[in-house]
Amino acid sequence: MKQIERWIPNLTGILTIIVLLCSFIISFSNLRYAAELSRIDPVLTWAWPVCIDSLLVSGSLLILRNSLRQESTRFGWLVLSVFTFVSIMFNVAVSPNNLLSQASHAIPPITLMVSVEILLSIVRSDLSSLEKDRREVTEVTQSKGDVTPPVTVLHQGAGKGVTADQVLQFFRENPSASYVTAAANLNIARQTVSRHVARLLEDGRLEKDGDQFVIPDWDAREYA
Repeated sequence: MKQIERWIPNLTGILTIIVLLCSFIISFSNLRYAAELSRIDPVLTWAWPVCIDSLLVSGSLLILRNSLRQESTRFGWLVLSVFTFVSIMFNVAVSPNNLLSQASHAIPPITLMVSVEILLSIVRSDLSSLEKDRREVTEVTQSKGDVTPPVTVLHQGAGKGVTADQVLQFFRENPSASYVTAAANLNIARQTVSRHVARLLEDGRLEKDGDQFVIPDWDAREYA
């Protein structure tokens, strides 16, 4: 279930990027045609759509940046709204004079805006999750000051080479530690800790007793 939950934002991001690129290409083509009709220098017609749709993306990035810094996002929304509207107007202006064609030409800038907002929503969610994990590590470390110093000395900088035995040793020394605390001290991802723990539980080398981990006697003797 957790693996599926982890892949949902990845698949959403991939599909959204595909939609974003398609929307930008179609809108770029329409806006470039509008530039040609406006008799802009043919050498520079490519710059006209970039001026419009790039500011649409810039407005979205400004909204993300200001929201993360807890600052006003009003100007970012103004830029996003104005240039989305401008892009729609010029896309519709070069369409054939019938409702179906005009609606079809209006779709690309709208999907471009929505795609950018979906991607930024995923980024915002990931950044919020990282910040939440960081706060949790800080709180656990402060509340268990007697546990942190020896763990830091023994395990800090272990990184990608951490094995299931090292994870087992960590929970032997810190039976009430959370996955987040273990990941922070072993310098690995929380998902890696979870995977090692699941394997240890399955092999019977680690047991769960309420909120604490317990190592069976035979394994404790092995580490004694």
